[in-house]
Amino acid sequence: MAKPISRTGTIAAALFAVGAGGAGCSGGSTQNALGGDVHAIIFLQRPLRNDGGNVFDYTSYKAGGRLVTLEPPAADGKLTVLTSDPMFKDADIMSYDVSFDAKSVVFSARLSDMDSFHIYSMNIDGTNVKQLIEGPNDFVYPIFTPGQQILFMTNKNVEPDANQFRDEYERATTAQVGTMNIDGSNVTLGARNVSHRVSPMLLPNGRVVYTEWRHMGPVNDGHLRMMDADMTNMREAFGGEQGGEGGTNSYLKARYVQSSMLADGTVDYQLIAVATSRDRTLQAGKLFLIDLNGTEAKSTFTDLTPLVPGDRTPSPVSLDHPVGRYYDAEPVGDVADQRFLVSWSDGPVESEVLDAAHSFANFGLYVLDGKTGLRSPVYDDLAYWDVQARPIKTRPEPAVLAAPVPAGELVTTVGALNVYDSSVLTIPADSVVKARLIEGFSGEEGVRTFGTTEFDGQSMYGEIDIAPDKSFAAKVPGNVPFHIQLVDKFAMSIANESIWVSGRAGEQRVCGGCHEDRSKTTLVTPGVTDNFLRGAVDLYAPRAMRKWAGPWDGLATANYNNVRGVPWDKALQPIFDAKCTSCHDGDATKPGNPTYTVMDMTSGLSQTFTFDLRGQKVMVNVGEKMTGSFSASYLSIMGLGELLGEHVVTITGTGKPGGYAVGGSARDSDVIKKLNPPQQYPAATPATRAFPGVIHPVDAGGMELAPGEYYLFILNLDMGGQFFFRENLDSAASDPYQMGGI
Repeated sequence: MAKPISRTGTIAAALFAVGAGGAGCSGGSTQNALGGDVHAIIFLQRPLRNDGGNVFDYTSYKAGGRLVTLEPPAADGKLTVLTSDPMFKDADIMSYDVSFDAKSVVFSARLSDMDSFHIYSMNIDGTNVKQLIEGPNDFVYPIFTPGQQILFMTNKNVEPDANQFRDEYERATTAQVGTMNIDGSNVTLGARNVSHRVSPMLLPNGRVVYTEWRHMGPVNDGHLRMMDADMTNMREAFGGEQGGEGGTNSYLKARYVQSSMLADGTVDYQLIAVATSRDRTLQAGKLFLIDLNGTEAKSTFTDLTPLVPGDRTPSPVSLDHPVGRYYDAEPVGDVADQRFLVSWSDGPVESEVLDAAHSFANFGLYVLDGKTGLRSPVYDDLAYWDVQARPIKTRPEPAVLAAPVPAGELVTTVGALNVYDSSVLTIPADSVVKARLIEGFSGEEGVRTFGTTEFDGQSMYGEIDIAPDKSFAAKVPGNVPFHIQLVDKFAMSIANESIWVSGRAGEQRVCGGCHEDRSKTTLVTPGVTDNFLRGAVDLYAPRAMRKWAGPWDGLATANYNNVRGVPWDKALQPIFDAKCTSCHDGDATKPGNPTYTVMDMTSGLSQTFTFDLRGQKVMVNVGEKMTGSFSASYLSIMGLGELLGEHVVTITGTGKPGGYAVGGSARDSDVIKKLNPPQQYPAATPATRAFPGVIHPVDAGGMELAPGEYYLFILNLDMGGQFFFRENLDSAASDPYQMGGI
């Protein structure tokens, strides 16, 4: 019989974080709790570790991981190591899946002599081991999908002429989706997101739920999304609308629980998922029972573990009421009983606390009663994290969904039948003039920090007119993330869908509105579809052409669509030099140049800043990200923002360390309200202004900005208020503050 081994090497048949009769645990038959048809379970044993704890960390390697079965599922059951083949000596295994007939397993492992995780398959008894994929990239999170297919995540890039994206903080190469045949052939890569996609799971209808890191400025979370198994039709599932209120930052490792029919005839899929902070919690946290309810706006959740923190706060330590954190959960037994096979660890389970204590979390296997909160111990080997446990049993194979993507295409068609139809955005009637489509990219282009506003790189594909029937359609490069802004007659974004969207090349991402109710059916009158798509404006351009060399001065309304990025030093600084710096020159004795002082309580340094619209670079010595990358004008208008990071600071003075602009919204920016831009569309109309009041700098005796100058400033702010774009990466390349740490 297999017996758990403690960290000190002593043998114990049932050594748990808390005993079977202790508070928070209950006795009883484990096998009965798992259901009468469960005679064995399969799970991973991973060596103890304490990395950064990011929920999107999929390449953590420590030698000694293994895939095991336990029969019967109890501490004194027979433990069989499936990965006993010598090739897996000193390997680590990060995830796996069991086939529909429960006869085979697919898993992701990194061998001791390799630098990457690759995908392998074997029979459920550990025989017939095959390596399905290889190469310099990581291939992780494999799952079986209908039609003898495997879906996975990988940091291999679908675009051969570009580097893979790097995430916004750790600058780790991001994971994207891919598929292959069950024998490893026909590897196909899907559309990319600016950040990671991880933890896929198959629903009974053949769609896949996964976790996506959504990052755009202040949006920074990991929400559940859905796609078809052929990597098309990506949609929100849970976390971004009403379902996220009262929740936490990120949701991951979702598992299917049950289905039910809603009153309107749609199917509700119930899931259980880990809900936690994006980082520092070892991918562990609360357990949420989630009802998708047909639409994200109507989705709901039940917190099964209310005492577990949903943020970075260490779980309280208590012998009477152990709280800990949950690493994953799998439904077992009668779904009405709400019983789950879980991985749970007592103690803080928070990476920084564990690191300070030179300790590790200890995840063991339990059955959780979701109604009472009681845990029944199953198995815990204190030398390992015992995680991702699942019953070995058959499950139905969903039907194969039709593949709508033609081969050989380069573009994704995107559009909306009615831009005013939205369950999220408030869009004033008859206010939208154009749809602006914007490409997203990240640190793979050579910049670590694009600016101080937490936005990453952006580049405009173009602006297209809204049709009289309130629709639009455009063709953009396939597999590349983009987002949409609805623009008013002043060329300002009036509605901004603040998530990245991407479609496979050849896919048609046409919806009813802009983030409309997902439960609605989009009805297209016969004959309209062809006309709609035939009229799609072609904004496709190969990557090498998605950059503009200017000229920045003399920009006319007619060539606004030529603009891609709006680099601060090349496009905006000449405007400040010509029309602003005679007053705003950093002289604190002038009334238009307020000052403020930052005292960094974390580092003990202090620094004074004066409003200055000149172009010289300023070394920022306070805050978490000390840098000399940005000019005085940029810091004055956009503020210090994320440069301060998590340092504790005190600020005194009359200036604004947060700046006078809002990244992502020119309309909400004080500087734009002060400049008071004129109408731009359908033609420049100086008599019609965006805001009531005076026009600056005319009110101070200065010269007003030209229409093209207004446009560049507005576009820069609407695209995040960044300093660096593709058009000025040359200056970033020589900047040690930018290039270090990429």
